Amino acid sequence: MTYSFKERTLKLKMLCRKTELKKVTDLISVGSINNKNLANIQDTSRMLLQSCITGSSKKIRSDVDFTSVMKFIKQNKPENITHNGLIVTRKESSIEYALFLKSIFCFLESIGLLKQIDYFISPPQLRIKLGKKSKNFNASDLIHSDSWTPYNTDKSYTLYLPVYGDCKKNYVAFFKPKNSFEAKWLEPKKFIDGNEIGKKYKDAKIDYKIGKFVVSDCATLHQSILKKGAQPRVSIDMGFILKKVFKSPQNHSHVRAKEIMNTGYNQLMVFKDSYNDSLKKILSRKKQSLANRKIIKY
Repeated sequence: MTYSFKERTLKLKMLCRKTELKKVTDLISVGSINNKNLANIQDTSRMLLQSCITGSSKKIRSDVDFTSVMKFIKQNKPENITHNGLIVTRKESSIEYALFLKSIFCFLESIGLLKQIDYFISPPQLRIKLGKKSKNFNASDLIHSDSWTPYNTDKSYTLYLPVYGDCKKNYVAFFKPKNSFEAKWLEPKKFIDGNEIGKKYKDAKIDYKIGKFVVSDCATLHQSILKKGAQPRVSIDMGFILKKVFKSPQNHSHVRAKEIMNTGYNQLMVFKDSYNDSLKKILSRKKQSLANRKIIKY
């Protein structure tokens, strides 16, 4: 059974008490990331993107500064970047991904959130929004709830952290219910079919910028906003489920936090797909992109 609106409000209030989060609406909380953690995440994110450009070759194809890397990807988007801009890690980038995860866990630990998480909806991913709208029926440019995806649940939260780039013309907008809330609004559906539900929400007026982050209940709707002249933006949108909600994973993509939180310390998450594998072959499995992986301890 799903949560009522009141239950969601109380659970977010309790989460804020246990962490560095500050509740700003019934379903949305915000926080600040310190300079050290932000710089660390920016460095590891840049290296992960650089690794996507290099692929399986041994040639450095762009300058290593963040702006040059984003510019190169905008002009030559690698196949492992989805229509919504998610970076799907390949085995050749497993080392860079380990460093990326390590920087995320350091950040989550610093705000007291890591010990509250039981499952990640999938291994945390980096996202690059290139400033162009997608025509996909599940495009993040459409107003939506993460609970509408086949990999999520209606009892999850999402953390939104802008990492680098244009957050003035390329950002995430958040929406809260106007006068009422119905649990059926969170049932799975294509984003393109959620317009009528979107009309029952209003702008929550959340400031989305570098140095800040947002954590929201999945009953919050959100949307990628791309204004004229938008430049690329790199961010982390990370779904998770708190402890004492489920006794077992609800989907093959869900991964226990305790199983991956030492990645980069005494283990690696190695992905089996290669940059040399065709996208058609990978998609034919009809499973979440990062499911084809294994943990190697050392």
